[in-house]
Amino acid sequence: MKGRAMNNIFLLLIMVSGTTYGAISPTIVKESALKYHPTVLAALERMRAEEEAVRGARGAFDTKVVSSYKRQTKHDYNTTLSRTQLEKPLRLANSKIYAGAEQISNPSGFLAPIYHTGNPTTQTGNYTLVGLQLSLWKNLSLDPSRAALQNAKYDAKIAKAEKRLTVLDIGRLGQLGYWEWVTAQKVKNAYEELVKNGETRNEYLMARQKKGDVAQILVTENEQYVASRKGSLQAAKERLLRAEYALSLFYRDDSGEPIIPSVTDNFEDYPIDLAVLLEKLDLNSNIDELIKKRPDMKNLAFTVDKTEVDLELAKQDLRPQVDLTTEYFQRTVEHPNMPRDYLMVMAQVSIPIERNLGNGNIAAARARQMVAKREMSYGQQTYKYEIMALRQSLHLQLEQVVQSKIEFAKSKELVTSEAYKFKTGGGNLFLVNLREEAQARAEASFHEARLAFMNTVLSYQALVSTGD
Repeated sequence: MKGRAMNNIFLLLIMVSGTTYGAISPTIVKESALKYHPTVLAALERMRAEEEAVRGARGAFDTKVVSSYKRQTKHDYNTTLSRTQLEKPLRLANSKIYAGAEQISNPSGFLAPIYHTGNPTTQTGNYTLVGLQLSLWKNLSLDPSRAALQNAKYDAKIAKAEKRLTVLDIGRLGQLGYWEWVTAQKVKNAYEELVKNGETRNEYLMARQKKGDVAQILVTENEQYVASRKGSLQAAKERLLRAEYALSLFYRDDSGEPIIPSVTDNFEDYPIDLAVLLEKLDLNSNIDELIKKRPDMKNLAFTVDKTEVDLELAKQDLRPQVDLTTEYFQRTVEHPNMPRDYLMVMAQVSIPIERNLGNGNIAAARARQMVAKREMSYGQQTYKYEIMALRQSLHLQLEQVVQSKIEFAKSKELVTSEAYKFKTGGGNLFLVNLREEAQARAEASFHEARLAFMNTVLSYQALVSTGD
């Protein structure tokens, strides 16, 4: 009794869920593909790589310890200079601040010339120091480190959007692969039935030919039809085989390995009324608003933004370099004959005379920007017209499904009528075979029309989705 009760509960759960245990469905294939498909996993890793690249670009502004040691031993100047400082680059005016200590040893007693030492203080002693270095013209608004960080952030956004697009595309392709597999099965079954009918009729004709009721030519003619039908069946079987392997790329087990479906597997069939799918689609959404949200359209805009960064960086090459450094020194031990502290200000100026570098980089950056803008414009136009075309195609293809279903139904009626006439002696073998083959083609056409409609539905759903 306990086991029977458990079975009843299990059956009840299946009835409530409305699904068949172990059945393949487009939803199951989609979920499997999004979880295990290598393309999705690769897109996820690319997104992570670009996010880490942003962190790497931020490293240009990491705090660091810098040490230097100099020893000068020429002539009467015997000077040792060492400095250790903690530097922090800033994201403003190509600047950095630093603090540290400096030690100068001059046993000869002479003051070391600044042009020999390269240091602002040339007097023996130990000093603490703080400093500031910044750009006043070139690299004031943008420098290579800040440009690299901005572009790395754009690349991370692009990779994130590409990941969303990959999810949309793989989800669509997985479901389309599923419906191709279902359609291939149905087309194969139609031609199997066609061959079976021909072989059954062949046995019937051979029996009558032995009795002398029909001529041998009719048997030969029917055998010709059977051979032709078997050729069509082999093509349908090949299509199904390819569909099985194609579907296995999306339908995977828990370890991510492809699962090749079998014709014996239960599967979800086409909806009886495909018009229900059309009713669920949003066919009136504002296309301009979709363009603002679509990942691929955003990526086109991000690419334009990147070229703006490159152009601004190129403009820096035409600007004079005016870098200012100021340092404040203080002795750690007072000296009776020397000042306790010093304030030093240094300026470095560099003016470009020839302008090939700047003009060339600016022209190249502007050309790349124009390319990006034109590609964005074309991408937006293409996206808009694809949506408009698919909205019209959906209605037309649904009507094709309706008409092909009518054709299929009428062809079955003709086969039934012609087969009855043939068996009662009033029919014609040629017409019977003609009607049966027309029925098989009509059935295949009906399945193909449903597949085409489903393809358009999936394409439209993916096209209007933002991937969020």
